[in-house]
Amino acid sequence: MPKPKHPRARLSPARDEILVIPIARESVLAGDIGPTLEKLEPLSATREAALKWEGTMTLYFEGWDDDPREISETPEIRAYFSKLTEAWPYWWHYIEKVGETFSMVLCLSCRGQVESVESGMVGWRFEEMSAVTKEVMRLFGGMNRLYERLGLPEANNERVSQEIAELCGCTLLGG
Repeated sequence: MPKPKHPRARLSPARDEILVIPIARESVLAGDIGPTLEKLEPLSATREAALKWEGTMTLYFEGWDDDPREISETPEIRAYFSKLTEAWPYWWHYIEKVGETFSMVLCLSCRGQVESVESGMVGWRFEEMSAVTKEVMRLFGGMNRLYERLGLPEANNERVSQEIAELCGCTLLGG
Protein backbone atom coordinates (compact mmCIF):
# COMPACT_ATOMS: atom_id res chain seq x y z
CA MET A 1 0.00 0.00 0.00
CA PRO A 2 1.53 3.38 -1.03
CA LYS A 3 2.28 5.95 1.64
CA PRO A 4 -0.25 8.82 1.62
CA LYS A 5 1.16 12.07 0.21
CA HIS A 6 -0.07 14.15 3.17
CA PRO A 7 -0.30 11.73 6.12
CA ARG A 8 -0.80 14.43 8.77
CA ALA A 9 -3.71 15.90 6.78
CA ARG A 10 -5.58 12.71 7.45
CA LEU A 11 -5.34 13.38 11.20
CA SER A 12 -8.15 15.93 10.99
CA PRO A 13 -11.46 14.59 12.14
CA ALA A 14 -12.93 12.49 9.34
CA ARG A 15 -15.74 14.19 7.50
CA ASP A 16 -18.37 12.63 5.29
CA GLU A 17 -18.91 15.87 3.45
CA ILE A 18 -16.99 18.86 2.21
CA LEU A 19 -18.35 22.35 2.70
CA VAL A 20 -18.13 24.09 -0.67
CA ILE A 21 -18.25 27.88 -0.57
CA PRO A 22 -19.27 29.18 -4.01
CA ILE A 23 -18.07 32.67 -4.88
CA ALA A 24 -20.07 34.32 -7.66
CA ARG A 25 -18.32 36.00 -10.56
CA GLU A 26 -20.52 39.05 -10.07
CA SER A 27 -19.27 39.45 -6.49
CA VAL A 28 -15.67 39.13 -7.62
CA LEU A 29 -16.06 41.69 -10.42
CA ALA A 30 -17.83 44.11 -8.07
CA GLY A 31 -15.27 43.54 -5.30
CA ASP A 32 -18.21 42.75 -3.01
CA ILE A 33 -17.08 40.31 -0.31
CA GLY A 34 -20.36 40.69 1.61
CA PRO A 35 -22.16 37.63 0.18
CA THR A 36 -19.15 35.39 0.87
CA LEU A 37 -18.64 36.81 4.37
CA GLU A 38 -22.30 36.01 5.10
CA LYS A 39 -21.43 32.36 4.42
CA LEU A 40 -18.12 32.38 6.31
CA GLU A 41 -18.88 34.37 9.46
CA PRO A 42 -21.32 31.84 10.96
CA LEU A 43 -18.54 29.22 10.74
CA SER A 44 -16.34 31.32 13.03
CA ALA A 45 -19.05 32.77 15.26
CA THR A 46 -19.12 30.05 17.92
CA ARG A 47 -16.83 27.41 19.38
CA GLU A 48 -19.28 24.70 18.31
CA ALA A 49 -19.39 25.89 14.72
CA ALA A 50 -15.60 26.19 14.53
CA LEU A 51 -15.15 22.64 15.81
CA LYS A 52 -17.86 21.27 13.50
CA TRP A 53 -16.46 22.85 10.32
CA GLU A 54 -12.73 22.43 10.96
CA GLY A 55 -10.99 20.91 7.95
CA THR A 56 -14.06 20.73 5.73
CA MET A 57 -14.03 23.78 3.44
CA THR A 58 -13.12 24.35 -0.15
CA LEU A 59 -13.86 27.29 -2.42
CA TYR A 60 -15.28 27.48 -5.91
CA PHE A 61 -15.25 30.57 -8.13
CA GLU A 62 -18.44 30.40 -10.19
CA GLY A 63 -18.61 31.77 -13.71
CA TRP A 64 -14.93 31.52 -14.63
CA ASP A 65 -15.04 28.18 -16.45
CA ASP A 66 -14.66 29.79 -19.89
CA ASP A 67 -11.74 31.96 -18.80
CA PRO A 68 -8.51 30.37 -20.09
CA ARG A 69 -6.48 31.65 -17.12
CA GLU A 70 -5.92 29.74 -13.92
CA ILE A 71 -7.80 31.35 -11.02
CA SER A 72 -4.51 32.25 -9.36
CA GLU A 73 -3.48 34.37 -12.35
CA THR A 74 -6.79 36.24 -12.61
CA PRO A 75 -6.27 39.74 -11.12
CA GLU A 76 -9.92 40.22 -10.17
CA ILE A 77 -10.00 36.94 -8.23
CA ARG A 78 -6.68 37.69 -6.54
CA ALA A 79 -7.85 41.16 -5.44
CA TYR A 80 -11.16 39.75 -4.19
CA PHE A 81 -9.46 36.96 -2.25
CA SER A 82 -7.01 39.42 -0.68
CA LYS A 83 -9.88 41.62 0.50
CA LEU A 84 -11.78 38.56 1.77
CA THR A 85 -8.73 37.30 3.67
CA GLU A 86 -8.28 40.69 5.35
CA ALA A 87 -11.83 40.37 6.70
CA TRP A 88 -11.72 36.63 7.46
CA PRO A 89 -8.15 35.27 7.96
CA TYR A 90 -9.08 31.83 9.30
CA TRP A 91 -8.34 29.65 6.26
CA TRP A 92 -5.84 27.32 7.95
CA HIS A 93 -8.43 26.11 10.46
CA TYR A 94 -11.27 25.60 8.00
CA ILE A 95 -9.84 24.39 4.69
CA GLU A 96 -9.80 20.73 3.85
CA LYS A 97 -6.26 19.39 3.99
CA VAL A 98 -6.32 16.42 1.61
CA GLY A 99 -7.25 18.07 -1.70
CA GLU A 100 -5.99 21.18 -3.43
CA THR A 101 -7.55 23.91 -1.27
CA PHE A 102 -4.32 24.67 0.60
CA SER A 103 -2.46 25.24 -2.68
CA MET A 104 -5.30 27.39 -3.99
CA VAL A 105 -5.24 29.63 -0.90
CA LEU A 106 -1.47 30.00 -1.10
CA CYS A 107 -1.45 30.69 -4.85
CA LEU A 108 -4.21 33.28 -4.52
CA SER A 109 -2.39 34.95 -1.63
CA CYS A 110 1.13 35.09 -3.07
CA ARG A 111 2.42 36.44 -6.37
CA GLY A 112 3.77 34.04 -8.91
CA GLN A 113 3.24 32.64 -12.36
CA VAL A 114 1.82 29.58 -14.00
CA GLU A 115 4.33 27.08 -15.32
CA SER A 116 3.73 24.04 -17.45
CA VAL A 117 4.63 20.93 -15.46
CA GLU A 118 3.74 18.32 -18.04
CA SER A 119 1.25 17.93 -20.84
CA GLY A 120 -2.03 19.42 -19.64
CA MET A 121 -0.75 20.01 -16.11
CA VAL A 122 0.27 23.35 -14.68
CA GLY A 123 2.03 24.47 -11.54
CA TRP A 124 2.64 27.79 -9.81
CA ARG A 125 6.07 29.32 -9.29
CA PHE A 126 6.05 31.82 -6.42
CA GLU A 127 7.92 35.08 -7.06
CA GLU A 128 9.36 35.45 -3.55
CA MET A 129 9.61 32.70 -0.99
CA SER A 130 9.93 35.31 1.76
CA ALA A 131 6.45 36.60 0.80
CA VAL A 132 5.09 33.05 0.97
CA THR A 133 6.59 32.58 4.43
CA LYS A 134 5.13 35.90 5.55
CA GLU A 135 1.66 34.95 4.27
CA VAL A 136 1.76 31.50 5.87
CA MET A 137 2.66 33.11 9.19
CA ARG A 138 -0.03 35.79 8.79
CA LEU A 139 -2.64 33.07 8.29
CA PHE A 140 -1.29 31.20 11.32
CA GLY A 141 -1.84 34.44 13.22
CA GLY A 142 -5.45 34.55 12.04
CA MET A 143 -5.96 30.95 13.10
CA ASN A 144 -4.38 31.62 16.51
CA ARG A 145 -6.69 34.61 17.07
CA LEU A 146 -9.68 32.41 16.21
CA TYR A 147 -8.55 29.75 18.72
CA GLU A 148 -8.03 32.35 21.42
CA ARG A 149 -11.34 34.14 20.80
CA LEU A 150 -13.39 30.94 20.80
CA GLY A 151 -11.40 29.00 23.41
CA LEU A 152 -10.66 26.16 20.99
CA PRO A 153 -8.48 23.28 22.24
CA GLU A 154 -4.74 23.80 22.04
CA ALA A 155 -4.37 20.19 20.86
CA ASN A 156 -6.45 21.04 17.78
CA ASN A 157 -4.28 24.10 17.11
CA GLU A 158 -1.13 21.99 17.33
CA ARG A 159 -2.56 19.29 15.03
CA VAL A 160 -3.76 21.78 12.41
CA SER A 161 -0.42 23.61 12.60
CA GLN A 162 1.42 20.33 11.94
CA GLU A 163 -0.91 19.61 9.00
CA ILE A 164 -0.25 23.04 7.50
CA ALA A 165 3.51 22.68 8.04
CA GLU A 166 3.43 19.36 6.21
CA LEU A 167 1.36 20.83 3.39
CA CYS A 168 3.87 23.69 3.11
CA GLY A 169 6.65 21.16 2.71
CA CYS A 170 4.75 19.13 0.12
CA THR A 171 3.66 22.21 -1.82
CA LEU A 172 6.84 24.25 -1.70
CA LEU A 173 9.47 21.54 -1.68
CA GLY A 174 7.64 19.04 -3.87
CA GLY A 175 7.58 16.51 -1.03
